[in-house]
Amino acid sequence: MLVSFLRFSITKATSTLSLTNDDNNNNNDNQMRRADEYVMTSARIDGIKRSNVCGDGYRIEGALLKSYSYSDRESYLPYEDCYMTFKARQSDNQIRIRILSLDLNDIHNGINCLDSLRFYKSVYITKQDKLDTVECGQLTEQEKFHVISPTGIVTAHFSTDGGNVNGQGFKVVLTAFRYPNKTHPCDSNNEEFLCRSKECISSLLLCDGVPHCLDNSDELSDRSCASKTLNSELNNRITTSKRQHWRGILIAAFLLIILFVFILFMIYLICRRCIHPPMPLTNHANKNYATMLNSSKTGSKTTTTTTQVVIQNDKIGKRLDDDYNIL
Repeated sequence: MLVSFLRFSITKATSTLSLTNDDNNNNNDNQMRRADEYVMTSARIDGIKRSNVCGDGYRIEGALLKSYSYSDRESYLPYEDCYMTFKARQSDNQIRIRILSLDLNDIHNGINCLDSLRFYKSVYITKQDKLDTVECGQLTEQEKFHVISPTGIVTAHFSTDGGNVNGQGFKVVLTAFRYPNKTHPCDSNNEEFLCRSKECISSLLLCDGVPHCLDNSDELSDRSCASKTLNSELNNRITTSKRQHWRGILIAAFLLIILFVFILFMIYLICRRCIHPPMPLTNHANKNYATMLNSSKTGSKTTTTTTQVVIQNDKIGKRLDDDYNIL
């Protein structure tokens, strides 16, 4: 039964691997590239790469910046004091800061932001370099709030106090871009894409699930983003199925090894009994019996006691009869 299960698991895993390879070959050009995500938190969170959290600098084409954990069921963490610096890969690019969602509601007297998200146009946190953005409160994507860092550098600072922490946090898109001109138009050979809003972004940002163009033309359906999303989801399901099949193979192999060891142990015990049979057990019996003898002269009865001794020997057994008190 275990062998049959193992054979079935191997067959399924092989077919899954074959299907995955075929899909990778057929859809290699249609793979959906996920946006680079950066989480602004100082806490150690499982599942988040330490290289993508506070305290480092990054060169980007585009990025999705968010608080932990951005969810309807959870709020961001208290006592945050997180800095991140981003710089455009191309020296002639600016960086646009587009707030998709902002939900920081710890405000003192309706004026002072106790929990805040601030942006600066340099690596220095100074008043002169501070960009004019919404620091707290509530914003949605429909409001299309954005601001530009002309230096191609953005430093984000997320801070919270230990008081009333509520709200989802924030989700912000950073995009490196430039405005084309006659002498330097968007160059598709240089991996650039011309948005309908007349700005050049990296073609690596197309169909990554995040709107980088102001008019969202990098995510429009005519760019086959929907089909790429479906292909990506299909590949994710195939990968999950492949992992499950390999897990089944490993469990079956482990059980098969245990069964094999058990069979070998039983064979060893049986063969050991065949080669060295146990010695037969002999009961030493001492028999006492009485013999009645009739005397012809006196007519009296004499009792004779005979003891029978059996001696066990490796080769032969000897029987000795000793009669005592024989008249």
